[in-house]
Amino acid sequence: MTDTPEQPMAGAVDLGRFWQKFAAAFAHPLTANGALSDFVSNSNITGAYAEAWVRAIVRSMLPPSLRVSTGAIIRTSDSSSDLRHVPQIDLIVWDPSELPALFERDEFALVHTQSARAIIEVKRSIDDEGRFRQQLRDQQHRLLSEYWSNVLCVVISHSVPLMKVPVRPDWPSQKTSRDEPEFTRLLKTGSSEADTDGIFAFIYFLSYVARHIQPPHTTYLAAPDYLVASATPNG
Repeated sequence: MTDTPEQPMAGAVDLGRFWQKFAAAFAHPLTANGALSDFVSNSNITGAYAEAWVRAIVRSMLPPSLRVSTGAIIRTSDSSSDLRHVPQIDLIVWDPSELPALFERDEFALVHTQSARAIIEVKRSIDDEGRFRQQLRDQQHRLLSEYWSNVLCVVISHSVPLMKVPVRPDWPSQKTSRDEPEFTRLLKTGSSEADTDGIFAFIYFLSYVARHIQPPHTTYLAAPDYLVASATPNG
């Protein structure tokens, strides 16, 4: 593992072991899939359990002012394009104080890009990393450019590590709007052993999103174009 929450000069080996145990305990509910398979062998059911666990973790780490929904992000420009190309997104982190959802029911929401803050895709496994990376790049552009770094794909299990950058507490802040979205895995395929780096990449990402929820350059929602166009001077 690269950086952990504590990095004193002495006892680094013991601390590294501690954070490995932390990651294993954190991901333990995912390894319960093995016990779940004693009762059901349908991969759709066991996979749905893992995805529900990821959603619960996201909600638990983000402040109440942010909502987490599945659905889609709508841009103003979509009204003049083929609406069939609006992608479904596993988890949208959005701020209802900026704009309310167009439609919202239970875990589903259709939100405007102005209120969207982050995107998290959840995959049980991936067999074509290039295709999924292109999908994530397309989804990245559903966000305002200020939030293009707030995109992450969480892969439940994979054979090799997926993070392309060093895992540090500040890794999300090192990303620029031109960088590709990151992928992180939680478990190592076969052994179901926790990937310590991958799990902390996920935790650090949520921590970063939780603390950077306001646009860096604006405080209030800009007036929609149609309001500006229809405004007339008094008198």
